[in-house]
Amino acid sequence: MALTSFKKVFSLVALFALVILHFSFNVASVSVKEEAEAEIDALLKWKASLQNETQSQPPLPSWTLLPNNATNSSNNQNTSSTPCSWFGVSCNHAESVTRLNLTNSSLKGTLHKFPFSSLPSLAYVDLSMNELFGTVPFEISHLFKLVYINLSFNNFSGEIPPQIGLLTHLKVLDLSENQLNGSIPIEIGNLSNLAYLYLNNNQLSASIPPEIGNLTNLLILEISHNNLKGSVPPSIGKFEKLIWLHMYENQLSGTIPIELGNLKSLVSLGLYTNYLSGSIPKSINQLNGTVPICLGNLSNLEWLSLRDNQFSGPIPQQIGNLTKLAVLQLDTNNFTGPIPKTLRNCTSLIRIRLQANKFFGNISNDFGGYSNLEFVDLSYNRFYDEISHNWGRCPQLTTLRIAGNNISGGIPPNIGNIIQLQELDLSYNGLVGKLPKEFGKLTSLVKLKLNGNQLSSDIPLELGSLTNLDYLDLSNNRFGKSIPRNIGNLLKLNYLNMRNKFSHDIPVQMCVLSHLSELDLSHNSFEGEIPSQIGNLQS
Repeated sequence: MALTSFKKVFSLVALFALVILHFSFNVASVSVKEEAEAEIDALLKWKASLQNETQSQPPLPSWTLLPNNATNSSNNQNTSSTPCSWFGVSCNHAESVTRLNLTNSSLKGTLHKFPFSSLPSLAYVDLSMNELFGTVPFEISHLFKLVYINLSFNNFSGEIPPQIGLLTHLKVLDLSENQLNGSIPIEIGNLSNLAYLYLNNNQLSASIPPEIGNLTNLLILEISHNNLKGSVPPSIGKFEKLIWLHMYENQLSGTIPIELGNLKSLVSLGLYTNYLSGSIPKSINQLNGTVPICLGNLSNLEWLSLRDNQFSGPIPQQIGNLTKLAVLQLDTNNFTGPIPKTLRNCTSLIRIRLQANKFFGNISNDFGGYSNLEFVDLSYNRFYDEISHNWGRCPQLTTLRIAGNNISGGIPPNIGNIIQLQELDLSYNGLVGKLPKEFGKLTSLVKLKLNGNQLSSDIPLELGSLTNLDYLDLSNNRFGKSIPRNIGNLLKLNYLNMRNKFSHDIPVQMCVLSHLSELDLSHNSFEGEIPSQIGNLQS
């Protein structure tokens, strides 16, 4: 009897549970259906707000609903009754929109009718490389699951909404290449999961908020090409994971904070074209594998640019510990002193820019052979003595500029071994002697500037082998006798300046240089008539 009663009670409970389960399932189904309908309606309203540049091809043509009695026939293959198959839209298993990738889709319009509140599952948004304009609405904060947003390469203006600090799941924020102005909101410091922050190429002003130091998971901070003012905040030293720090082309002032030396993972550092002053903190350069107290370790640094500032003082000897350094750009400052001999340890260097400073020292001793070096500019400093033969041991070198120094002696013949060389500028020094005939091996040379020296004797015939030359300036030297006839081989010449002490006649072969746009033969001692064929130089 008791067992029978138990069975009856159990059956009633099971039946009740099934009813509840069925009811819940129906409610859930209705809820999912209502959410999907809300997403469809909201997305279509935003599409309708976009400008239609051409009547034949409206924006987002696949974003169209099928009638209830329609099927996906060949006539309707680009339309759908669910947004999950629309172009650029991805959904989860519940058919909620999770990703929106409309990069480079020729969209023109605003985000004012974008359905921020109707897409609760949206985690990925890429609207880059379109023609979107207007402000970034504060309603963007309603996308509370957002992990990635890219609005770069558009025409957005106005300020960055402070409500963006509510998107605490964000890992990537890219607002670069727009017309945003105002300040970087302090609320950005709430984005503790952020790994990539791109705000470059806008019109942002005011100072960098110290709260930015809260972004301790940052890997890349790119805020170059703005109008940011004030000093670099010391809180930036908290970025222990940072590998990329670019603040160049702003109006930052003051000194580099010593805390910058804590960025032990840094690979690329760009601070050029600001108003920074003072000396380079030793903490940036004391890199010997150990971490001195409060100094840090930048042993992974590959790119260092401090160009176009107001730095002064010498380069610290410890720069030689940056053995992975590939690019060193310290030009257009007020640096003084000799180049540290420890720079020879930086054998990974590819580009060196030290021009327009007040460096001095014996140039024949200050630089070693760099097997990977492609570009070097030491112009307009106070280097002296002779050009080192070591440059001939730089097989990858394409550009060598040492103009405007106090270099003396002759040009070493083994310069001719740098067969990849495309530009050689040794102008405005005190070079003497002959032009080496080994120059004839530099057949890749496009620009040769030797003007403003004391070179003498004849121009070697081998110069006629430089058939790729576009620019040749031998002026203000002591070259004599005649211009070699095979100068007519230099058919690509666009600029030719030969002001010297040449005599005899102007070689008629010069008249075949049809690409010349500028020719200067003044201050010579030419005789005879001007070749009649010179009228063929129509440039």
